[in-house]
Amino acid sequence: MYYDVISSLPQLPYFTRAERLPITPLRLEQRLRRLRPEHAAQLEHARSVLRWRPERLTAHSDESLLAEYAQLLNAELSTQLHEYVSFRRIQQIMLAALRRVHDGVGPWENTRMWSALPHMYHIRQHWDVQDFGLEYLYPWLPQARECLAAGDAIGLEQHLMDLNWRWLSRTAEQQMFAFAAVFAYVFQWEMLKDWLQCDASQAKARFTELIDKVTDVKDS
Repeated sequence: MYYDVISSLPQLPYFTRAERLPITPLRLEQRLRRLRPEHAAQLEHARSVLRWRPERLTAHSDESLLAEYAQLLNAELSTQLHEYVSFRRIQQIMLAALRRVHDGVGPWENTRMWSALPHMYHIRQHWDVQDFGLEYLYPWLPQARECLAAGDAIGLEQHLMDLNWRWLSRTAEQQMFAFAAVFAYVFQWEMLKDWLQCDASQAKARFTELIDKVTDVKDS
């Protein structure tokens, strides 16, 4: 249990209501040094794959992204972290399929893609059906499709972030002071950081954050 780590972390505001990060990157990393080695290694590996806004949608092919997820899922992970990685993988693959439909591209030719999820065969068979007929299983698909059609990148990102934010909040509530609460905090913090960085109106807050970062360096 991580009573000391959780207790030392300031509460995160919901990302759309935040004005600034409540804890600087340096301070957060200092808190994470208290993790047990096995948990620190799991979190580091997961963060390298699950970062909210790396180049994943532009520099990564669907196949390479899938390979990264497969490698991570084959590693030794806590049950809750494994579940979150699986959740993100499904989301990424479903979003990739929506993008291909939106761009008028057909289904993947690579058979590895079709073995990625149990219902991938269903998607291929229902490629021309809206949301692949899976909106009952993934209720977030229609709104994601509408954002893609409207070219609403911010709306799509907010929609996906909200899904992940709520998933992580539930995990943290169910696993208070456990490793799951720690990784949930870290991934929510990374979403918040990326959200603030994409909003020009938050420039002043980011400037203050940079000042705090300098202060942290001096204090370290």
